[in-house]
Amino acid sequence: MDNYTDIVKKYIHTVSAFQFFHLARYTTLVLTGVVFAKSAITRDAIGEYETFIFLAGAVSFFWLNGLLKALLPLSAEDNGSGTCFFSAFVLISIFSILASLLLYSLHPFFSEFLLKGKPIPGMFLLIIYIAFGVPAGLTEYFYLIKKKNKVLIIYALISFSVQFFMVVIPVVLRQSIKLAMAGMVISSLMRYVWLWVILVRNNEIRFSFSFVRIHIKLGAPLVVAAFLSGSAQFVDGFIITSRYDESVFAVFRYGARELPLVTLLANALSNALLPDFGRKENLKVNLDILKRNVLRLMHLLFPLTVILLLISYPLFPILFNPEFSESATIFNIYLLLIISRLLMPQTILTGLKYTGPIMYASFFELVINIAMSLFLVGLLGIAGVAYATVFAYLFEKVYLAIIVRRKLNIRISEYHPVRYYIFYSILVVCVFIIVTCF
Repeated sequence: MDNYTDIVKKYIHTVSAFQFFHLARYTTLVLTGVVFAKSAITRDAIGEYETFIFLAGAVSFFWLNGLLKALLPLSAEDNGSGTCFFSAFVLISIFSILASLLLYSLHPFFSEFLLKGKPIPGMFLLIIYIAFGVPAGLTEYFYLIKKKNKVLIIYALISFSVQFFMVVIPVVLRQSIKLAMAGMVISSLMRYVWLWVILVRNNEIRFSFSFVRIHIKLGAPLVVAAFLSGSAQFVDGFIITSRYDESVFAVFRYGARELPLVTLLANALSNALLPDFGRKENLKVNLDILKRNVLRLMHLLFPLTVILLLISYPLFPILFNPEFSESATIFNIYLLLIISRLLMPQTILTGLKYTGPIMYASFFELVINIAMSLFLVGLLGIAGVAYATVFAYLFEKVYLAIIVRRKLNIRISEYHPVRYYIFYSILVVCVFIIVTCF
């Protein structure tokens, strides 16, 4: 019993460190947005910066997300060879270069159909950011796999402090928004150099073609799933930019951020547990750890969601400026995503290397999201796009929970605190209706 408790505490500590990292990253993004909104730069300039970040994610999010999720359970089988991480780094670096070249070759398409003929903001900087900044993101996963929890926290504090100041100082000094983009690129290059330092220091420069083959085989369904599922947010962006100007897009982007904890803490929890789910002999322990951590997040995030629903409308004009008041409506709708985010059957499927159903679920989600977005945007404006996203994400998680029960014979009550979940979900929906209607 004592040994079981020690294992649980150790894993929770690892989860907390990884969650802290993602919390630091998100806090940096939010604070950057606040400084931008309070500064003298125009809303169109803010839209350029958001477009810069948006395009970088649009060409890299799906394959990066899929390959990282495949790497984590495979790391449990590395057996000290040291080939796992560097092989993944090489693979992701190749994909990053290809993504940057793809963006460069297709930039007339993005310019014409996404930006209504305007040039892509900071094109040269964007290519560098994708080619080097994307693989630099492997640093935190190295610390996660090696369970260097304290180092991960220190790295988060230093890394994102540097990023914040390099991005906002040009804006505070009333310089061009291009210098803020350059600050983001330079901070990512510093992360890239540091990743090489820790690879050399830890003697991790070992490449394995066999591991790459296994990585691609396991990761392919996850890459497709990430593309289908994650592209929904980019489809939302494309739909809005095709119908509205950059200022409306900025309003949507400022609101479409969910609760400033849910996505990052839920995803961090899921990813942090994947290396341990790769050890099938500890399945029962891992299911219990997942359940405990989800319950802990529920007690924190659902009440916070209710509070934010109640204060969002008066808060947004104060936090940003009156021009972003409409963002509060989008924000409130996105708060409902907590209902799907804290249901995590995908963690079990990915950890046990049963990734096919995740791909199919993502396909269904994307179809539902696109169809509902195109229909509702005409009825409700940009709020309709947000509602479609909420419904599509919930469908995906329910579908995967059914698969886990039928294919793996794991009841939802084994990995999810069902009663608390139902209570909190009903509470949030009721508060949302009251705030929206009255």
